[in-house]
Amino acid sequence: MIQYEPLTENDASAYRELRLEALMKNPEAFASEYGVEIQNSLFEFEERLSREHAITVGAFDGNNLIGIVTLVKETLPKMRHRATLEAVYVKPEYRGQRISAQMIERLMEIAKDEGIVKKFYLYVMVSNRQAISAYEKMGFSIYGEDKEAMWEGDHYVDEYLMARFI
Repeated sequence: MIQYEPLTENDASAYRELRLEALMKNPEAFASEYGVEIQNSLFEFEERLSREHAITVGAFDGNNLIGIVTLVKETLPKMRHRATLEAVYVKPEYRGQRISAQMIERLMEIAKDEGIVKKFYLYVMVSNRQAISAYEKMGFSIYGEDKEAMWEGDHYVDEYLMARFI
């Protein structure tokens, strides 16, 4: 049975390993790059997992971290009701089991319990039809398109901007 739990600095080694895998296997889906993050020390990953304005939830199959998603909360007073989902990744052999949806739902539960965040944002590649469909099933709606949002290798990638109120 898959368990969904917020990660702490104690999970930094497993998080670093899975994050680097994500950047290698699906580089087009992330703003960062493997070559950049491989340079980051374990301490930097510990710090990332210790930020007060961000929560990373992991999916665990036993002791194995198989999925991650991060929620970055706005810190300015007038925008504290907003947060952005980032860095969604599930190991390929576990895809198709609603693991990313379960991780996002866990983040939404945490946000509801805190009582501050009311609106979630995310950005998804226009070409990633499977992810778009999954996000729409979770209640996210497309509210815009960012043309040439990222440069990937030798071409630009367009992204949809999606949001959901909780």
